[in-house]
Amino acid sequence: MSYRVKMILPVVGMFLLWCAVVAAITGEGREIKQALPPSLDDLAAVKLVEVKDAGGQIVLGGSFTMARKTNGDIEGEATLAATGVDADAAGKAEVEVSTRNGNVDKELEVEVSKLAPGTTFNLFIDGQQAAVITTNQRGAAELEMTNRPSD
Repeated sequence: MSYRVKMILPVVGMFLLWCAVVAAITGEGREIKQALPPSLDDLAAVKLVEVKDAGGQIVLGGSFTMARKTNGDIEGEATLAATGVDADAAGKAEVEVSTRNGNVDKELEVEVSKLAPGTTFNLFIDGQQAAVITTNQRGAAELEMTNRPSD
């Protein structure tokens, strides 16, 4: 092994360790991916998104604003506002429905932050429970649901 390789290996190792530590501290890399439930078959028509605590209280909520793109894709966004149960909680939700080569791709993404760390919350879309999310040690979570979860 050359001298240069011997000198570079520890530097690369330290960099990878640093990346792992940063990911653990910031909560990055903990995105949950799962299949879109049958209750969200018509993702282009969703209106309301809510995050509820174990007691059923709404912690975050928002309404989708939908837009049809020139290529026919439908995209929607919702800013999740705190309801007072957790005053500094925040989040956002996005939906996308696109058709390519006859295949319809549907995706729902939800990000929450500033919630209680290590706590389980229920995600509701238009009054129907769609998923369960658990926050990381920083009180954040990311969820991606799609009709093609293996991609």
